[in-house]
Amino acid sequence: MDVVNENFYQLLPEIEQAIAECDFIAIDGEFTGLHNGTMVSIFDTAAQYYQKLRSNCMDFLMVQFGLCAVKYNTEKKKFTYRAYNFYTFPKPMSRYAPDCRFLCQSSSMEFLSNHNFDFNKLFKHGIPFLTVPDEQVLQNELLNRYKQNCLQAQTPSKVSDCILIPDNHKADVETACEKVKELLESETMSEVIIAEKTNSFVRKLIYQEVYKRYSDTKVSLQSRIVEDIGNVMVAFKGRTKLLMAHERMEREQIELEKAVGFSAVLKKIIASNKPVVGHNMTLDVCHMIHQFCLPLPSSYSEFQAMVKTISYRFLDTKYISGTEPLKGFFGSTVLNDLKKSLAEQCQNYRDLEPEVPEVGYSEEISKLHDAGYDAYLTSTVFVNLCNLYAKVKGIKEHISTDSSYLKPYENKLFMIRYNEDPCLNLNGPEPQLQRNHVYHITFPPEWKTIDITNIFSPFTNVFIKYINDTSAWVALRDGSQAKAMNKILPKLQALHKNIVLLPWSVYYKDTYTSNAPTATKRKISNCLSSPPKDNVDSSIAEDSSDDGHTPEKVPRISRGRRVSKGGTISPILEGDESTELDADSSAVSNITDVDSKNNSVDTPSYAQTLKTRKDADTAEIKTIFPVASWD
Repeated sequence: MDVVNENFYQLLPEIEQAIAECDFIAIDGEFTGLHNGTMVSIFDTAAQYYQKLRSNCMDFLMVQFGLCAVKYNTEKKKFTYRAYNFYTFPKPMSRYAPDCRFLCQSSSMEFLSNHNFDFNKLFKHGIPFLTVPDEQVLQNELLNRYKQNCLQAQTPSKVSDCILIPDNHKADVETACEKVKELLESETMSEVIIAEKTNSFVRKLIYQEVYKRYSDTKVSLQSRIVEDIGNVMVAFKGRTKLLMAHERMEREQIELEKAVGFSAVLKKIIASNKPVVGHNMTLDVCHMIHQFCLPLPSSYSEFQAMVKTISYRFLDTKYISGTEPLKGFFGSTVLNDLKKSLAEQCQNYRDLEPEVPEVGYSEEISKLHDAGYDAYLTSTVFVNLCNLYAKVKGIKEHISTDSSYLKPYENKLFMIRYNEDPCLNLNGPEPQLQRNHVYHITFPPEWKTIDITNIFSPFTNVFIKYINDTSAWVALRDGSQAKAMNKILPKLQALHKNIVLLPWSVYYKDTYTSNAPTATKRKISNCLSSPPKDNVDSSIAEDSSDDGHTPEKVPRISRGRRVSKGGTISPILEGDESTELDADSSAVSNITDVDSKNNSVDTPSYAQTLKTRKDADTAEIKTIFPVASWD
């Protein structure tokens, strides 16, 4: 069910009841963009990964929030659900509300458009929201205005400093005063419009003249905005300024509650303390907190604590399906692919039933990348992953979201990693990660994969993760070779003047220690220049397109003279053009063959040049680590 500003408050009691009565909540989000600057890497620590998301992703907007509240009926042994698709847009509901600014990424907007996202519905009927600090500021301002109005109401009006009424406004002021006189003499009227379509100066003159002629205990004036008319002045009989101040505060309090909007749903989720399920949900959780609750903290440890104020247990279906013991059952962990695989492999596969048709989705009609539909899919996948897990482990009982069987997956949000546990673990400090076998290399744009592998040719197996046309991460598959690599590193750097080769720890120390993190605000300050073209094609995406907030999987075609390795790319990640090569294997010769077919220029590659060099530096490196032939 689509929820917009017009039906939000009508549905809010129903939504709150669904949250209160459910066993778990599934969430999903759609965004105006995914990254703005340095993208995350598969070699990042959890803290680095979080800092990059916080710095580069939070100026975008979550424009759809999907919520699926799921209940399990123990007697009928079936699951029912209520799914809601909220359009969220920060339009100011009063002149005091903040006027939000946010970023858009063209590829993400195109992606939403290609999946039938209704932008008119978003901008015209989107539900507003406020963070807790913004709400508190507006609440304090409201109380201060009320106190000031009460003080003015108890202070007699001063007429000594009168403004001389210009001739061109005398008729309007006199007409207003005559209408006030008629109001006071009438026995039936209690209020009357005394002026229409006036500016602030004319209104000030009318205030001055009315209170000069009539006691403010007999008549009170107030400005209003009337539909189809505009700003009008209304005179009230028998209503004191103090009463008017109180009524104004009540009206502004209602406006503030409307401005809080969708944030009321998040407050209900927090109050319910129900388990929250998502699929590749790290971005969803970050945006949910930053946009509707509190600005993300600068410290990763503070972020871990903050997330747990939303729910005591988060469960990520992408992490569950991508780790043991279920990893081997799935060729793809894309959300829709998971659902299909589970339906094919599970004999006891369960479909969830909507409590009423209005809050459900049809199995025959796919609405992928509609946040409400994806939240429903996530719920279905989670329930059947639990069933598959029970079958694998020989568990006879029903596995609920509170079950101790799910403890290994609790509060672990999926993140892509290389040969390590792929998660942000919210339960405690991250274990010490080994990165001494990882190197950052900067190289000329004409280089190809074989040129990089030749740098590491003493080591028989390396993994290359391209960042852009001139930089990449290189990891030694055998970490024990790192000591030998570090030993010859200065000689390699001296030999190859046109590259910069740094160990992982040195690169991050040089890059980030001088740039302390700054507080993230939802505003446009400085739009960073676009990353190099080969960095990422943001209109494309990888495996995480399953989550409704990344583009779809397409083959990668490298640009320039680099050899294409195929594969897929995520616009959140550094360029996902990666390959694992044996420096002595046929892979290198195959790359050379492919490259020679695709390039008409007969320029010697760097690898060929390298093999012809017989200087003393090369000979010295050979004696230090004579594993592979350099000739």
